[in-house]
Amino acid sequence: MDVYKTEEEQVEAIKKWWQENGKSIIAGVVIGISAIFGWRAYDNHTAIQAEAASTLYEQMIGAARVNDKENIEVYANRIIGDYKSSTYAVFATLMLAKITAEAGNLEQAETHLRWVLKNTKQAEVEHIARLRLARVLIAEDKLDDAEKTLNISNTGAFIARYEELRGDIYAKQGKAEEARQAYEKSLVNTQASAEAQAVLQMKLENLGRS
Repeated sequence: MDVYKTEEEQVEAIKKWWQENGKSIIAGVVIGISAIFGWRAYDNHTAIQAEAASTLYEQMIGAARVNDKENIEVYANRIIGDYKSSTYAVFATLMLAKITAEAGNLEQAETHLRWVLKNTKQAEVEHIARLRLARVLIAEDKLDDAEKTLNISNTGAFIARYEELRGDIYAKQGKAEEARQAYEKSLVNTQASAEAQAVLQMKLENLGRS
């Protein structure tokens, strides 16, 4: 404002500037306030959604504890239908895969597990879903698909479980030496219980190990 020589010129300049820019300033303020309240409303909506999904998930787990498969499916399907983009939907689908596999509906279990693989963003959950999918494929005698499912570069802390399943595939294919190597690699890397290690030893013995 010091470019103007008198107060009158400054006032006139301010009036002129306001006439030219006032509306855009007001609009900007309104937009800013709306954005703040909109973000708060979004946060509140997200929190409400998460709480509702969490409640349904707890109900599903409660049904699982008493092996109430009918209600497990009811709660899981509600979670998936209403909160599809949430982590709860991933765990609900894992649960559906488990009960459908136990019921002998391997094709449906496969569909559920492939959905989990496609939608999870958690590496550990991805490993769990991948290993379970491989087991289902082995049970379906889709050995080539099972082998492809296990062929990833980073198995992390799950290496023993990957190698055991590779051994299972090789054993079903009649590749005794490859199966033996996979089982031995699994034993070297396993941190499983003594019972699980005994199962691996038994698998090795079934291949003819003395």
